[in-house]
Amino acid sequence: MNQQNIPLLSVRSITKRFPVRTGLLGKRIWKTAVNEVSFSIEQGSTLAVVGESGSGKSTLALMALDLLAPTAGDILYQNRPFSDRSREERRRLRRDMQVVFQDPYASLNGRMNVREALTEGMIIHRLADSPAEREERALQLLRQVSMPPESLDRYPHEFSGGQRQRIAIARALSVNPSFVVLDEPTSALDVSVQSQVLNLLRRLQKENNLTYLFISHNLEVVSYLADNVAVMENGSIVEMGSVDDIFDRPQKEYTKKLLQAIPAIDLLRGHNEEA
Repeated sequence: MNQQNIPLLSVRSITKRFPVRTGLLGKRIWKTAVNEVSFSIEQGSTLAVVGESGSGKSTLALMALDLLAPTAGDILYQNRPFSDRSREERRRLRRDMQVVFQDPYASLNGRMNVREALTEGMIIHRLADSPAEREERALQLLRQVSMPPESLDRYPHEFSGGQRQRIAIARALSVNPSFVVLDEPTSALDVSVQSQVLNLLRRLQKENNLTYLFISHNLEVVSYLADNVAVMENGSIVEMGSVDDIFDRPQKEYTKKLLQAIPAIDLLRGHNEEA
């Protein structure tokens, strides 16, 4: 197989079960959060995983980041299973796999200024030889996310929600990842700010050849950012295809119900990135 055709991430029949309680005679009862899920994501593309709360999206994201082990199945990153890598190899993978969380108010450490937040990963992964080099890289990251250089000495509470999310995105990029999980990255933001952040994510993907796993319940947002969509219900993927397939030719009643729930507002029209 040509190296370019090998997906960056391949999920193969993964299942995750959690013990929920002990039944009669001490028998353990299990809940299946993710059930026999398979998909792949090519380098530089975006797969959106959509579904209602409790459908298994966040559990799936944790397994894709190698932060939660599947009960069954396997996940391949750059054509190598997580399970075949040593502990040290898996630790080094942390640099290549990053996440941007839903809540920018909670995801940044309030005791760290922006300089510390942006350089922490560089220090851990030894990506810069000197404080001056880290400073220059931090300034470059701020420019990439359209934040002023004077932000370096400020703290999270001094910024708006949209600005904090830009800083969180810059922090994720600080270690030069290839794969980024976007866990509802705009759902805590105002509609006008959502469109700015989505435009930023699209631009950064093109500039850095990033691969996104985009977790969302909002199909309007998904239609703008994703290339392909996997629809989850009760831990299983019930439908998967291109954005056009899912939006124009949905096959499952559950997908049709999600589409009908899209707000009537036109979220992404008429907003440019720096609006």
